[in-house]
Amino acid sequence: MFRLVVCDLDNTLYDWVSYFVPSFYVMVEKVVGITGWDREQLLDDLQKVHQKHHDCEHPFALLETALVKEMFPNGNLQRAKAYFDDAFHAFNSMRKQKLKTFPMVPETLDTLKMNELRLVAHTEAKFHAVVDRLRRLDLMRHFERVFCRERAVSQHPNGLSDEQWLNEFPTERITELSHHQRKPDPSVLREICGLVGVEPSQTVYIGDSIAHDIKMANAAGAFSIFAEYGTKRDPSDWDRLVRVTHWTREDVARETELREAAKSVEANFVAKDCFSEILIPLSLR
Repeated sequence: MFRLVVCDLDNTLYDWVSYFVPSFYVMVEKVVGITGWDREQLLDDLQKVHQKHHDCEHPFALLETALVKEMFPNGNLQRAKAYFDDAFHAFNSMRKQKLKTFPMVPETLDTLKMNELRLVAHTEAKFHAVVDRLRRLDLMRHFERVFCRERAVSQHPNGLSDEQWLNEFPTERITELSHHQRKPDPSVLREICGLVGVEPSQTVYIGDSIAHDIKMANAAGAFSIFAEYGTKRDPSDWDRLVRVTHWTREDVARETELREAAKSVEANFVAKDCFSEILIPLSLR
């Protein structure tokens, strides 16, 4: 009898790649139009910031690039942000257009709760990005707890503190995991289960990565559901993401090893076309 459902977020509940890549690159093109900078040099600079923070969603990464620091040597973040306001607005406008939950996500999560299953989210995205998406998509109401990577040290260009930015968001329901607590280490999922008081054998884990999510769930003794629908994306979007990724050579080598090791890994169930298919193995559909 299952008691707990643990959901990955990015590319499981919404298409992260198809929202982030167009939003990021429309910002880049706007910056190039404003400044006349070489596009590839700007992308190189942005990637260096991403690698420094190990996060391609580092808040206001543009303002930490060498090109911007050269333009604003006094470190005036508010002035720099105002100068690039059109670029940030372009990112926000594209995000508003592209960031949507997959079909049937809210309805399916509601069905799980109505059947007295506890819901927890687990993602390797960092705190600020997670909070932003949970807010925009009104997803926090579904989860009793959310586990994510610890927040980056970042100055808000408007001088806002974390407390001001969070503005009544229920941070007490978010647990930040260290960078070392990573998928597919089964101890991470076992720790999550322990913190909410449910055995892994009574837990369902849903994710879009065989090498990370499914391998971890299987090793921890949970019931694994592969969100195959979340892997269907435009290859060109993936290439553009890799161009500015925070991955180092060590990260790429680790990922290659994980994928090779996961070739024989199989999920207990595959949701091929829609999130709502997860209800089938739970006998709720």
